[in-house]
Amino acid sequence: MKTTLILPAYNEEEALPKTLDEYVGYVDEVIVVNDGSKDRTEIVASEYASKNPKIKYIKHEKNRGKPEAIRTGVKNATGDVLIFTDADCTYPASYIPEAIGYIQKGADMVMGARLFNKHNIRLLNKVGNTIFSMLITYLCYTKIHDAQTGFRVMRKDVFPRLDVQARGLEYETKMTMRAAKMGYNIVEIPIEYRKRVGKSKLHPFKDGYNMLKSIPSIIWDESTALFKSVIIINALLFIIGLAFGIYSIYDKLAHGTLVHQYYPLISVIMLLVAMQLMSFSLMMDFIVNKLNKIDEKLKRI
Repeated sequence: MKTTLILPAYNEEEALPKTLDEYVGYVDEVIVVNDGSKDRTEIVASEYASKNPKIKYIKHEKNRGKPEAIRTGVKNATGDVLIFTDADCTYPASYIPEAIGYIQKGADMVMGARLFNKHNIRLLNKVGNTIFSMLITYLCYTKIHDAQTGFRVMRKDVFPRLDVQARGLEYETKMTMRAAKMGYNIVEIPIEYRKRVGKSKLHPFKDGYNMLKSIPSIIWDESTALFKSVIIINALLFIIGLAFGIYSIYDKLAHGTLVHQYYPLISVIMLLVAMQLMSFSLMMDFIVNKLNKIDEKLKRI
Protein backbone atom coordinates (compact mmCIF):
# COMPACT_ATOMS: atom_id res chain seq x y z
CA MET A 1 0.00 0.00 0.00
CA LYS A 2 1.30 3.43 -0.97
CA THR A 3 0.66 6.04 1.71
CA THR A 4 0.04 9.75 1.24
CA LEU A 5 0.10 12.34 4.02
CA ILE A 6 -2.28 15.26 3.49
CA LEU A 7 -1.01 18.31 5.36
CA PRO A 8 -3.18 21.45 5.20
CA ALA A 9 -1.27 24.48 6.48
CA TYR A 10 -2.38 28.02 7.27
CA ASN A 11 0.20 30.33 8.87
CA GLU A 12 2.28 27.44 10.19
CA GLU A 13 5.81 28.71 9.46
CA GLU A 14 6.98 27.74 12.95
CA ALA A 15 5.45 24.27 13.23
CA LEU A 16 5.62 23.06 9.61
CA PRO A 17 9.37 22.21 9.54
CA LYS A 18 9.07 20.10 12.68
CA THR A 19 5.99 18.32 11.34
CA LEU A 20 7.61 17.55 7.97
CA ASP A 21 10.86 16.34 9.55
CA GLU A 22 8.89 13.98 11.78
CA TYR A 23 6.42 12.59 9.24
CA VAL A 24 8.40 12.28 6.02
CA GLY A 25 10.04 9.02 7.07
CA TYR A 26 6.73 7.29 7.79
CA VAL A 27 4.95 7.82 4.45
CA ASP A 28 5.59 7.44 0.73
CA GLU A 29 4.25 10.85 -0.25
CA VAL A 30 3.59 14.17 1.49
CA ILE A 31 1.29 16.83 0.06
CA VAL A 32 1.49 20.22 1.74
CA VAL A 33 -1.43 22.51 0.88
CA ASN A 34 -0.75 26.12 1.78
CA ASP A 35 -4.22 27.57 2.33
CA GLY A 36 -3.48 31.23 1.62
CA SER A 37 -1.00 31.74 4.44
CA LYS A 38 0.24 35.26 5.16
CA ASP A 39 3.46 34.26 6.93
CA ARG A 40 6.51 32.32 5.69
CA THR A 41 4.65 29.02 5.26
CA GLU A 42 5.10 29.20 1.47
CA ILE A 43 8.86 29.68 1.74
CA VAL A 44 9.23 26.83 4.23
CA ALA A 45 7.08 24.39 2.23
CA SER A 46 8.73 25.29 -1.09
CA GLU A 47 12.20 24.72 0.32
CA TYR A 48 11.27 21.29 1.67
CA ALA A 49 9.60 20.29 -1.61
CA SER A 50 12.66 21.32 -3.62
CA LYS A 51 14.96 19.21 -1.46
CA ASN A 52 12.82 16.07 -1.07
CA PRO A 53 11.00 14.41 -4.02
CA LYS A 54 8.51 12.80 -1.62
CA ILE A 55 7.12 16.23 -0.73
CA LYS A 56 4.70 18.05 -3.05
CA TYR A 57 3.71 21.66 -2.50
CA ILE A 58 0.37 23.16 -3.56
CA LYS A 59 -0.82 26.69 -2.88
CA HIS A 60 -4.26 28.28 -2.55
CA GLU A 61 -3.99 31.95 -3.46
CA LYS A 62 -6.73 32.77 -0.92
CA ASN A 63 -7.70 31.12 2.34
CA ARG A 64 -10.48 28.65 1.47
CA GLY A 65 -10.70 26.77 4.77
CA LYS A 66 -9.29 23.48 6.00
CA PRO A 67 -11.87 21.23 4.24
CA GLU A 68 -10.97 22.70 0.83
CA ALA A 69 -7.27 22.31 1.57
CA ILE A 70 -7.87 18.66 2.42
CA ARG A 71 -9.83 18.10 -0.81
CA THR A 72 -7.05 19.69 -2.84
CA GLY A 73 -4.56 17.36 -1.20
CA VAL A 74 -6.70 14.28 -1.85
CA LYS A 75 -7.15 15.21 -5.55
CA ASN A 76 -3.40 15.29 -5.98
CA ALA A 77 -2.63 12.21 -3.87
CA THR A 78 -1.31 9.07 -5.57
CA GLY A 79 -1.40 6.83 -2.50
CA ASP A 80 -3.88 4.04 -1.76
CA VAL A 81 -4.06 5.08 1.90
CA LEU A 82 -4.57 8.66 3.04
CA ILE A 83 -3.23 10.03 6.30
CA PHE A 84 -4.55 13.31 7.65
CA THR A 85 -2.91 15.34 10.37
CA ASP A 86 -2.50 18.96 11.43
CA ALA A 87 0.61 20.97 10.62
CA ASP A 88 0.93 22.23 14.21
CA CYS A 89 3.07 19.29 15.38
CA THR A 90 0.49 18.07 17.92
CA TYR A 91 0.11 14.49 16.62
CA PRO A 92 3.16 12.17 16.75
CA ALA A 93 3.93 10.37 13.49
CA SER A 94 4.90 7.17 15.32
CA TYR A 95 1.27 6.01 15.40
CA ILE A 96 1.03 5.72 11.61
CA PRO A 97 2.18 2.05 11.37
CA GLU A 98 -0.43 0.97 13.94
CA ALA A 99 -3.17 2.86 12.12
CA ILE A 100 -2.23 1.38 8.75
CA GLY A 101 -2.25 -2.06 10.34
CA TYR A 102 -5.91 -1.63 11.24
CA ILE A 103 -6.70 -0.45 7.70
CA GLN A 104 -5.09 -3.62 6.35
CA LYS A 105 -7.28 -5.65 8.71
CA GLY A 106 -10.45 -4.10 7.29
CA ALA A 107 -11.08 -0.86 9.18
CA ASP A 108 -12.71 1.87 7.08
CA MET A 109 -11.29 4.74 9.13
CA VAL A 110 -8.77 4.86 11.96
CA MET A 111 -8.83 7.88 14.28
CA GLY A 112 -6.33 8.93 16.92
CA ALA A 113 -8.17 9.37 20.23
CA ARG A 114 -6.13 12.04 21.98
CA LEU A 115 -4.97 11.60 25.57
CA PHE A 116 -5.75 14.95 27.15
CA ASN A 117 -4.17 16.58 30.18
CA LYS A 118 -4.12 20.08 31.66
CA HIS A 119 -1.00 20.99 29.67
CA ASN A 120 -2.00 20.11 26.11
CA ILE A 121 -5.59 21.41 25.86
CA ARG A 122 -7.71 24.11 27.44
CA LEU A 123 -10.49 22.97 29.76
CA LEU A 124 -13.21 24.56 27.61
CA ASN A 125 -12.00 22.72 24.51
CA LYS A 126 -11.82 19.44 26.41
CA VAL A 127 -15.38 19.84 27.72
CA GLY A 128 -16.66 20.68 24.24
CA ASN A 129 -14.96 17.68 22.66
CA THR A 130 -16.35 15.38 25.36
CA ILE A 131 -19.89 16.67 24.83
CA PHE A 132 -19.78 16.23 21.05
CA SER A 133 -18.26 12.76 21.36
CA MET A 134 -21.04 11.74 23.77
CA LEU A 135 -23.70 13.15 21.42
CA ILE A 136 -22.32 11.18 18.47
CA THR A 137 -22.04 8.05 20.60
CA TYR A 138 -25.74 8.31 21.51
CA LEU A 139 -27.14 9.50 18.19
CA CYS A 140 -25.09 7.13 16.03
CA TYR A 141 -25.03 4.14 18.39
CA THR A 142 -21.24 3.94 18.04
CA LYS A 143 -18.79 4.53 20.87
CA ILE A 144 -16.64 7.53 20.00
CA HIS A 145 -13.99 8.92 22.36
CA ASP A 146 -12.62 11.79 20.26
CA ALA A 147 -14.94 13.05 17.50
CA GLN A 148 -12.79 16.08 16.65
CA THR A 149 -9.37 14.50 16.26
CA GLY A 150 -7.36 15.67 13.25
CA PHE A 151 -5.35 12.45 13.01
CA ARG A 152 -7.18 10.10 10.61
CA VAL A 153 -6.24 7.29 8.27
CA MET A 154 -8.44 5.77 5.55
CA ARG A 155 -8.31 4.22 2.10
CA LYS A 156 -8.51 6.74 -0.71
CA ASP A 157 -11.67 5.16 -2.15
CA VAL A 158 -13.48 5.70 1.18
CA PHE A 159 -12.82 9.45 1.33
CA PRO A 160 -15.46 10.61 -1.21
CA ARG A 161 -18.19 8.90 0.82
CA LEU A 162 -17.04 10.48 4.08
CA ASP A 163 -16.31 13.94 2.70
CA VAL A 164 -18.80 16.43 4.15
CA GLN A 165 -19.75 20.02 3.45
CA ALA A 166 -18.09 22.32 5.98
CA ARG A 167 -16.13 25.53 6.05
CA GLY A 168 -14.09 25.27 9.21
CA LEU A 169 -13.07 23.06 12.10
CA GLU A 170 -16.48 21.37 12.33
CA TYR A 171 -15.32 19.26 9.37
CA GLU A 172 -13.84 16.46 11.50
CA THR A 173 -16.92 16.22 13.73
CA LYS A 174 -19.26 15.97 10.74
CA MET A 175 -17.04 13.36 9.06
CA THR A 176 -16.97 11.26 12.24
CA MET A 177 -20.74 11.49 12.53
CA ARG A 178 -21.32 10.50 8.90
CA ALA A 179 -18.99 7.52 9.18
CA ALA A 180 -20.68 6.33 12.37
CA LYS A 181 -24.20 6.95 11.07
CA MET A 182 -23.55 5.08 7.83
CA GLY A 183 -22.18 2.04 9.64
CA TYR A 184 -18.52 2.30 8.64
CA ASN A 185 -16.00 0.35 10.67
CA ILE A 186 -14.29 3.00 12.83
CA VAL A 187 -11.26 2.13 14.94
CA GLU A 188 -9.85 4.52 17.54
CA ILE A 189 -6.30 4.22 18.83
CA PRO A 190 -5.16 6.19 21.90
CA ILE A 191 -2.44 8.65 20.95
CA GLU A 192 -0.28 11.23 22.65
CA TYR A 193 -1.38 14.82 22.08
CA ARG A 194 1.30 17.46 22.33
CA LYS A 195 0.98 21.18 22.94
CA ARG A 196 0.75 22.89 19.58
CA VAL A 197 3.60 24.88 18.09
CA GLY A 198 2.45 28.38 17.19
CA LYS A 199 -0.85 30.16 17.70
CA SER A 200 -4.12 28.19 17.90
CA LYS A 201 -6.81 28.91 15.31
CA LEU A 202 -9.63 27.29 17.27
CA HIS A 203 -12.51 29.55 18.34
CA PRO A 204 -14.35 27.49 20.99
CA PHE A 205 -17.75 29.22 20.83
CA LYS A 206 -17.91 29.89 17.08
CA ASP A 207 -16.59 26.47 16.07
CA GLY A 208 -18.67 24.78 18.77
CA TYR A 209 -21.82 26.43 17.43
CA ASN A 210 -21.00 25.31 13.87
CA MET A 211 -20.48 21.76 15.07
CA LEU A 212 -23.72 21.74 17.04
CA LYS A 213 -25.89 23.04 14.20
CA SER A 214 -24.42 20.46 11.80
CA ILE A 215 -25.58 17.47 13.87
CA PRO A 216 -29.31 17.49 12.92
CA SER A 217 -28.58 17.67 9.19
CA ILE A 218 -26.16 14.73 9.32
CA ILE A 219 -28.60 12.66 11.39
CA TRP A 220 -31.44 13.33 8.95
CA ASP A 221 -29.46 13.01 5.70
CA GLU A 222 -27.78 9.72 6.60
CA SER A 223 -30.80 8.02 8.20
CA THR A 224 -33.02 5.32 6.74
CA ALA A 225 -36.64 5.98 5.72
CA LEU A 226 -37.77 3.94 8.74
CA PHE A 227 -35.89 6.19 11.13
CA LYS A 228 -37.26 9.35 9.50
CA SER A 229 -40.80 8.01 9.90
CA VAL A 230 -40.26 7.14 13.55
CA ILE A 231 -38.59 10.45 14.36
CA ILE A 232 -41.72 12.33 13.26
CA ILE A 233 -43.84 10.26 15.67
CA ASN A 234 -41.19 10.76 18.34
CA ALA A 235 -41.27 14.54 17.87
CA LEU A 236 -45.05 14.57 18.14
CA LEU A 237 -44.98 12.62 21.42
CA PHE A 238 -42.31 14.93 22.79
CA ILE A 239 -44.33 18.05 21.91
CA ILE A 240 -47.48 16.62 23.51
CA GLY A 241 -45.58 15.65 26.66
CA LEU A 242 -43.96 19.07 26.83
CA ALA A 243 -47.32 20.79 26.39
CA PHE A 244 -48.90 18.81 29.23
CA GLY A 245 -45.90 19.60 31.42
CA ILE A 246 -46.00 23.33 30.73
CA TYR A 247 -49.77 23.47 31.32
CA SER A 248 -49.31 21.63 34.64
CA ILE A 249 -46.79 24.25 35.78
CA TYR A 250 -49.19 27.03 34.73
CA ASP A 251 -52.03 25.25 36.54
CA LYS A 252 -50.02 25.12 39.76
CA LEU A 253 -48.89 28.75 39.57
CA ALA A 254 -52.30 30.12 38.56
CA HIS A 255 -54.50 28.18 41.00
CA GLY A 256 -52.10 27.18 43.74
CA THR A 257 -53.03 23.55 43.13
CA LEU A 258 -53.28 21.10 40.25
CA VAL A 259 -56.77 21.25 38.81
CA HIS A 260 -55.88 18.53 36.32
CA GLN A 261 -53.99 16.10 38.56
CA TYR A 262 -53.25 13.58 35.82
CA TYR A 263 -51.56 16.05 33.45
CA PRO A 264 -48.09 15.75 35.06
CA LEU A 265 -48.32 11.95 34.82
CA ILE A 266 -49.34 12.17 31.15
CA SER A 267 -46.43 14.55 30.54
CA VAL A 268 -43.89 12.20 32.13
CA ILE A 269 -45.25 9.15 30.28
CA MET A 270 -45.19 10.95 26.92
CA LEU A 271 -41.63 12.20 27.43
CA LEU A 272 -40.37 8.78 28.57
CA VAL A 273 -42.02 7.05 25.61
CA ALA A 274 -40.47 9.63 23.27
CA MET A 275 -37.00 9.01 24.75
CA GLN A 276 -37.32 5.23 24.59
CA LEU A 277 -38.64 5.37 21.04
CA MET A 278 -35.73 7.61 20.06
CA SER A 279 -33.19 5.17 21.51
CA PHE A 280 -34.89 2.19 19.84
CA SER A 281 -35.08 3.91 16.45
CA LEU A 282 -31.40 4.95 16.65
CA MET A 283 -30.42 1.36 17.42
CA MET A 284 -32.49 -0.04 14.53
CA ASP A 285 -31.12 2.59 12.16
CA PHE A 286 -27.57 1.66 13.14
CA ILE A 287 -28.24 -2.04 12.56
CA VAL A 288 -29.72 -1.40 9.11
CA ASN A 289 -26.77 0.79 8.06
CA LYS A 290 -24.28 -1.73 9.45
CA LEU A 291 -25.91 -4.57 7.53
CA ASN A 292 -25.81 -2.48 4.36
CA LYS A 293 -22.07 -1.93 4.79
CA ILE A 294 -21.48 -5.66 5.35
CA ASP A 295 -23.47 -6.39 2.18
CA GLU A 296 -21.34 -3.90 0.23
CA LYS A 297 -18.11 -5.54 1.41
CA LEU A 298 -19.39 -9.03 0.53
CA LYS A 299 -20.22 -7.87 -3.00
CA ARG A 300 -16.65 -6.58 -3.45
CA ILE A 301 -15.16 -9.98 -2.52
